[in-house]
Amino acid sequence: MKNIGKTLIFLICLYSAFFLAGGVFAPICAAAGEFEVSAKLTSLYMSSCHQAPDRSFWFLGFPFALCCRCLGFYLGVVLSGICSLLCKLKLSLRLFLILALIVIIDILMNFSFGIKNTGNIIRFIVGIIMGLLFVVSIKYLLERILCKND
Repeated sequence: MKNIGKTLIFLICLYSAFFLAGGVFAPICAAAGEFEVSAKLTSLYMSSCHQAPDRSFWFLGFPFALCCRCLGFYLGVVLSGICSLLCKLKLSLRLFLILALIVIIDILMNFSFGIKNTGNIIRFIVGIIMGLLFVVSIKYLLERILCKND
């Protein structure tokens, strides 16, 4: 992948690391008595995550500023982004489709069929898968775009 593609993957990874760090740092601040800092961190994510406490992991008696699925998504983006930058990150079409099917089933269970309690661990794992698929898709699109411009 060309330098512009790697730079874009790096920026996406950095952006996601910011969300991940802030989401994890919010309950640490609250536990330390820094409620104003915790509230400001939490408010940063209000437009991108529902932040329902029952769908969030708790740390030191306070919920993360991101729900389990969003936390997993940003972790998945960061980890797969780093892997993408350091080595070749490619999925076979079959594996990609299997992972996408897992995500689709989880979404259908939660939204279409009204099964509200798939559990936070499942939501977190599905979030990681979504982050991985996001980076793989962006990398694939960037390679196609940059190859056409050669």
